[in-house]
Amino acid sequence: MQRNNMMANFQIKDFIETNNISDTFIKSFRSLLEQNTCEDLDIRHKNISIETRNLDFELLNGDAIAFKSQIDQDGNIIGYYRLVFALDGTLIDDFFVIY
Repeated sequence: MQRNNMMANFQIKDFIETNNISDTFIKSFRSLLEQNTCEDLDIRHKNISIETRNLDFELLNGDAIAFKSQIDQDGNIIGYYRLVFALDGTLIDDFFVIY
């Protein structure tokens, strides 16, 4: 993950708050679980969770930003969920990755 200076961190926090990134993460994750089977997602059961308070971020080519949260199942980190946003806050893509 790329992290720049303190100003960048401040701008990232502002971006997260202004664009309700945590809410989008929760809604998108919930929707993903509802629309797919355990087999589709390569998980044992749907009792999994993400953490949206301390999201990792990565600036992508200056025109997008990705946020990532670890996926927890039964106390073990089994993968991550990543959302990519345009700089105007529009959701571009999501990635559900199981290790």
